[in-house]
Amino acid sequence: MRQSTKRRAALTMIMGATPVLVACGSSGNELPSFDSLDDTYQAVDRIVDCSDEAPEPPTKFLESGGPTGDSVMCTNTVEVLWFESEDTRNDVYELLASAAGSGGSVYFVEGKNWLVADVSEVQVGSTPEKNVDMENLAEQLNGKYTVEQ
Repeated sequence: MRQSTKRRAALTMIMGATPVLVACGSSGNELPSFDSLDDTYQAVDRIVDCSDEAPEPPTKFLESGGPTGDSVMCTNTVEVLWFESEDTRNDVYELLASAAGSGGSVYFVEGKNWLVADVSEVQVGSTPEKNVDMENLAEQLNGKYTVEQ
């Protein structure tokens, strides 16, 4: 099990693209939540079998300078994120979604206070070590599957 750490660094974004949203919701109105990043990671790992050698997560800077939550990589292109507030979750979602565009899509599984983001199509210079079925992950975790294009 990887230890959760807070990191700060720049996230490269593709500018000028208008995101398109495609979403499939969970069966209920209330999205599930987890008590910590470790709990979120363990739930994802049981389904996806995360890599023991995944890199450190990229650092994110919000324009507001606010918090960016805690995160850990599941694979070299799939990040598990956990937040103390829904506002922070929404801000980080928007930041990650802004990378979508002509270079590819960003795939999300969303919960109330967590996200799993697959940036394999937009991460420069990286080949996914494994394909993660994000739609199945959303179904298994009762989360919301979203694609930003």
